[in-house]
Amino acid sequence: MKLWKKWGYAAGDMGISISYFTVSFFLMYYFTEYLKMDPFLAGLAIFIGKLWDGINDPFIGILSDKTKSKYGKKRVYFLFGAFPFAVSFLLLWFIPPQFSEFTKFIIATFTLLLYATTYSFVVVPYMAMIPVISKNYNERTQITGFRAIFSSAATITGGMVAFAISSESNEAIALKYLVIVFAIFTFFSLLIAAASTKGYENSEHNKPVVEVKLKEYLKILTENNTLILMIFKLFGAAATGCLSASLPYFAQYILGDKGISSKGLAIYVISSALFIYIWNKASYRFNKKNLILLSNIFVFLILFIIGFFVETNVLYFYSGCFFLGIFMSSYLILPYSLVPDLVDYCRYKTGVHHESIFFGVWISTHQLGLAISGIMIGVVLKLSQISSQGSEIIKYNPLGIKILFGLIPGILLLTGSLILQLYKINRNTIEEINNNENNY
Repeated sequence: MKLWKKWGYAAGDMGISISYFTVSFFLMYYFTEYLKMDPFLAGLAIFIGKLWDGINDPFIGILSDKTKSKYGKKRVYFLFGAFPFAVSFLLLWFIPPQFSEFTKFIIATFTLLLYATTYSFVVVPYMAMIPVISKNYNERTQITGFRAIFSSAATITGGMVAFAISSESNEAIALKYLVIVFAIFTFFSLLIAAASTKGYENSEHNKPVVEVKLKEYLKILTENNTLILMIFKLFGAAATGCLSASLPYFAQYILGDKGISSKGLAIYVISSALFIYIWNKASYRFNKKNLILLSNIFVFLILFIIGFFVETNVLYFYSGCFFLGIFMSSYLILPYSLVPDLVDYCRYKTGVHHESIFFGVWISTHQLGLAISGIMIGVVLKLSQISSQGSEIIKYNPLGIKILFGLIPGILLLTGSLILQLYKINRNTIEEINNNENNY
């Protein structure tokens, strides 16, 4: 695959990530601090949206696998889904704050359901393009690395939301202007990805669509390696969801300045982007699952130290964010490169292509993990709330915030990494498959 096309495909991830990280990083905080929603109801709305996202992803994957279009069975979705996806992201931030508690909850839930649906229609086929555009083990990791770089850039840009609105006199209006820009950017980045992948599915267009019964899909998805990888993903998504959503609360209620969160996030993302290349090169020599375990051991220790031993010294917090980015960088690139290998392994065993269904289940598991983190954050914040229900000033017990940020994410990441050690597909497996198919 030509280099410019790799970068063009990867550019689509920036549009996806700029909405994803803005939602993950700021939506819960926006619901509770700006809309003044009850923490439990805010968490419940996010849980419902993410749960629906987790339910519909596999079905969209199946639909994509069965699609026959001159625009490509996968490309057609992010080509024509870019606009509704951008609009659904925009609607999340225009909920009227003057409405009643229950009305705000209903509107928040509805807009999250809409966003989840359009997100799935775009992201599942987009991610499923990787095994289509490249068959090479190392090249897939490289493409995933390019995506991670754009994702990191999107995270920095998304983190600007907190910094920008905290410096404005009317924070709500500043937020609306920013998300409008983000929505436009999301739309055009996905169009670039669609243009860069044009023609890669031409060979698939004239092939008959293989009809696969639902029980056959279930059989594939209950294969041991598939289950291990998805359980790992569930723990990782719950961890990252909890970490990103709790960061603004940690900055405001522990460090004393919510603007610190965006600066810490920027440091974290810059350091993680700088080390993507190193983790990518390391994966050429070492087993990916071992690298993931090693990095997450350090992530656990760093989060624990930041969460429970850094309270007023902002310099220590920024230093912790820098080292956190170094080791979390492996999570941005290595796990995502495992899915195309699983696709090839199961295709070799069954003789049928199932790219979209595997990526659908991968994203579905990710969303279920985020759903768990949403309800978990809502419950912990509700239990930690020490102000009266009718008070305009909301305060939380510092211990609850520390547990959310410094303990729960690290435990989840470490647990998932230990489970991943049971995963059996590696470089030798894929090279053996490729050699057997070439000889055949």
